[in-house]
Amino acid sequence: MSNWGSSSALKHFQMGETIFSEGDPGDWAYIIESGRVEVAVSDNGQPRTLRILTSGDVLGEMAVMDTAPRSASAKALEETVCVAISSQQISDRVQDADPVVKLLVNTLLHRIRNTSQVASLSHLKIPIGRQEPSSEEDDKGLDKMRLESELRAALDNQQLRPHYQPLVNIQTCQILGFEALIRWFSPTRGHVSPGEFTSIAEETSLIIPIGQQTIEQACRDLVQLQAVCPNSSLFMSINVAPRQLSETDFLNDLQAVTNQYALEPSQIKLEVTERVFMEDPDALATLKECRQAGFYVALDDFGTGFSSLNYLTRFEVDGFKIDRAFVQEILTNQRTQVLLTSMLAMARGLGMQTVVEGIESQEQLEALQQSGCDIGQGYLFGKPLPFDAVKQLLNQELVHNSSKP
Repeated sequence: MSNWGSSSALKHFQMGETIFSEGDPGDWAYIIESGRVEVAVSDNGQPRTLRILTSGDVLGEMAVMDTAPRSASAKALEETVCVAISSQQISDRVQDADPVVKLLVNTLLHRIRNTSQVASLSHLKIPIGRQEPSSEEDDKGLDKMRLESELRAALDNQQLRPHYQPLVNIQTCQILGFEALIRWFSPTRGHVSPGEFTSIAEETSLIIPIGQQTIEQACRDLVQLQAVCPNSSLFMSINVAPRQLSETDFLNDLQAVTNQYALEPSQIKLEVTERVFMEDPDALATLKECRQAGFYVALDDFGTGFSSLNYLTRFEVDGFKIDRAFVQEILTNQRTQVLLTSMLAMARGLGMQTVVEGIESQEQLEALQQSGCDIGQGYLFGKPLPFDAVKQLLNQELVHNSSKP
C-alpha cells in the first residue's frame, strides 16, 4: 500500500500498485524519483500499454492541467518513489501565465486528447523512458517543482521557523527590535537558501500561509522577548510580499494577531520592496490601510531599485532600509559615502527613520555613527538566531547594562 501522508512530498508505491486509474479526477501529477511506471489505456476492455516511464519522467500532468478525467491508468512495475505535484501548484502557475501561453497550452492539450493513438497501438513499439535527453532547463524545471512540493510539506510539518536578527540603536548599540527571517532545514536537502525557497513561495499561493505562520510566530515570540525587557518597547520587523497584501483579509488577520498578544500596532514594522508599487493596486491600498491602523511601513532594499525616489514622492512610508551594498564600500569608495550621506540627510528631511543593513566591522559602524543613521543591522551585532538564542542574547545585554556604572 502506498504511503500517502499529506505531510510528505514523496509518495511510495509498491510493485503492482495502481497510482491512478482511467477516469479518475486529476488531483496530482508525479515526478518519478526511482522505479518504473506503466501507463496504459483500455482498448475494448483490455489494457494496452502506452509507455513505460522511468526516473526523471513526469506523469499525470495532462488531467491536472485541463481538469479533465484521467485518459489513462498508471501502475508501478516495481517499488517506485514519486514526488507528488498538486493540482493547485500547477493551476497557480497556469493562471499566472501570459494569456497567449495559456491559449497555446490549452490548444495543445485539446489536440493531444483527440489524437487516435490507441487505434494504432498494436503497430507501435512501446517507448521506455524519455525519447530524447533532458535539457538543463528541463532539469531545473523539474527540481523547482520538487522543491515546491517539499516546501508545501515543510509548511505542514512546521519545518519553517523564524530566526531573529537584532536591530540596534546605531549610537548606543542597544537592541531595539528584531527582523524575523524564515529559515528552512530540509530533511533531504539540509539548509535551503532563503532566496531559493522564498522566490518559489512568492510565485505561488504558498507565500500566504507561510506569511500568516510567520506573523503569528513572530508576534508570539515578541511577547516573550518583551518580558525579558519590560522597561523597553521592542519591535518586530516582518517582510511582506505583494501577494500577501493582495489578500482582502490581510489587515484584519494582522490586527487579530496583534490583539491576541496585546501588542501595539507600532511594534510591528512591515517591510516591503518597491515591487508593491508596481504589481498590484490592491496591495498598495492595503498597505495604506495598515499605516492608517498604526502599523509601521518601511521600504526595503532602498537604493537598489529603479524608481525608489519616485515612489517616495507618491506614497508615504515611515522609513527605509538602505541596502548592504552601500555599507560594503563605505570605507573605500568616496562616491558611495556621498550617496549614503545624501540618503540619510533626505530621510531626516522627510521625517523618516533609517536602517542600514550589512554592518560587519567596527570601522563601518563608526562611519555610520558619524553619518547620522538611526538603526543598524548586521553580523557585527548578531546573526539571525533561533528564538532561544535571541532570548539569551537579550539577557546578556541586560546583565552587561546593569554592570555599567
